Amino acid sequence: LLSFVLFYWNSNAQYLPASAQKKLEKHVKYLASDKLEGRSPGTNGEKLAADYISAQFRKIGLQPTGANGSWYQDFEFVEDAFASDKTSLQIHNTVFKLNEDFWPISASANGSVTAECIYLKFGITSPENNYDDYAPYKESELKGKIFALEVSTPDGVHPHSAYIKHADLDTKVKLAQKHGAAGVIFLENYKTADEPAQRLSKSPADNQIPVVFAKGFANKLLLDGANLKAQINVEITRNKGKGKNVIATINNGKATNVIIGAHYDHLGYGDAGSLYKGEKAIHNGADDNASGTSALIEIAAYLKKFGPQNNNYIFVAFSAEEKGLLGSNDFVKSSLFDPSTANYMINMDMVGRLRENEVAVSGTGTSKHWESILKSVSSGGLKYKSDESGIGPSDHTSFYLKNIPVLHIFTGAHSDYHKPTDDWDKINFSGMKQVCDFIIGIVQKADSVGKFDFVKTKEKESGKSPKFSVTMGIVPDYMYSGEGVKLDGVSDGKPASKAGLKAGDVLVQLGEYKIKDMTSYMETLSKFKKGDEVIAKVKRGEVMQEFKIVF
Repeated sequence: LLSFVLFYWNSNAQYLPASAQKKLEKHVKYLASDKLEGRSPGTNGEKLAADYISAQFRKIGLQPTGANGSWYQDFEFVEDAFASDKTSLQIHNTVFKLNEDFWPISASANGSVTAECIYLKFGITSPENNYDDYAPYKESELKGKIFALEVSTPDGVHPHSAYIKHADLDTKVKLAQKHGAAGVIFLENYKTADEPAQRLSKSPADNQIPVVFAKGFANKLLLDGANLKAQINVEITRNKGKGKNVIATINNGKATNVIIGAHYDHLGYGDAGSLYKGEKAIHNGADDNASGTSALIEIAAYLKKFGPQNNNYIFVAFSAEEKGLLGSNDFVKSSLFDPSTANYMINMDMVGRLRENEVAVSGTGTSKHWESILKSVSSGGLKYKSDESGIGPSDHTSFYLKNIPVLHIFTGAHSDYHKPTDDWDKINFSGMKQVCDFIIGIVQKADSVGKFDFVKTKEKESGKSPKFSVTMGIVPDYMYSGEGVKLDGVSDGKPASKAGLKAGDVLVQLGEYKIKDMTSYMETLSKFKKGDEVIAKVKRGEVMQEFKIVF
């Protein structure tokens, strides 16, 4: 009877004092205030947030463990990439307009070339299909020429194409270089291939030649077969941005480290990733992720006073997560981090909207210990929905890719995600305290395990993720466990909103394709292209309804 009582008390333990709820509210209110202007990396708002976090760490009594004994790790990243106005294309006597008639693609290197063009169909060599666009030519006929290549394949670009592994444009460019190409002009066609994106990769291509995509009259010139002279000049400019991680430690003198993290940056006045379509406005990011950052501070305060002693604890507030997990990626590659001593990592991203007492926990398959620990821990009857995968759209992924067991804690998406309406007054602060207690309970239980094993998880998608050129503009409810995809919100001006879908709807079919879960939803999206019209079957309450989606 005694052991039962102790287990019951511990499984519903409340670690943080009641006063911690007010502290969580104080942190969120400051971090999500207009004063910080959305905490975009490299801005004064980010600096104010970093100073606040480091001040809280100092007050708690943590050790600064950033660069040179400071609280901070500064890093640089590419903010954006664009083609400068020096980028040009001329074919014969015709000069084409940048971003209208042509544009460089991410596979392009910077450089200039003037040479004769040669049309080589799709630029594919496929022995398994007994197909080779280069076979009719001697190498001497190709060397130094600009290759004109169609973006598609002989049977189009779709999942069942016999040439799908040759369809990637970067693959075509690399093969063209082997055959001596001095440049490449990709041409539009109508065999189920989309235009290459104008948005350029922030990372330079590992190719050596300029590459552009051309449409309209340029296609007519080159597809007519005449070997015309062309001039390509590509100048892609990549602007640098700066970010600042905040790092502190509880050093218990042990051989292993537990990393607990949360990103503190957000979208400023509406950086890339914003789902807001109105006038410029501050995106305060109260849930995303002032909530996780505030939880990080209060969990650190508890562990400093009462935490178990079998690990050291490293607390990291990451910047530039919204720009692609850049802060955590820089941290795990830096001299500040030793993967050999890392025991496990817990990440908190959007923990401020607890509903129906349920939290999502990802990464449960990254160690054999996680499920048994989670089953023995809860807080006030908190339920959890588990996902084995160590890969996800937040900073735990950077650690998983270094073979470190991870958990990601998340209370669910909502219609304010990446919009100016994600404000502090919508935060469930008692729920936040409950989530903090849940995480502390995990840390307490994990302390008796010793060194965690690492298990590589099977990702939901095998091979390459499906490629798709359309979107519905929905915010999925990741806590939903029924059949279909439940909508937590819709983005204004997107196909779902225009069709009349709304939060609470459950999407169960698109056209002929059944939607069972998020994976089947993404696979189904890859089957449609811009301009397609399809009937969406949606369960609204107990009633099944149909809506016409126009992509």
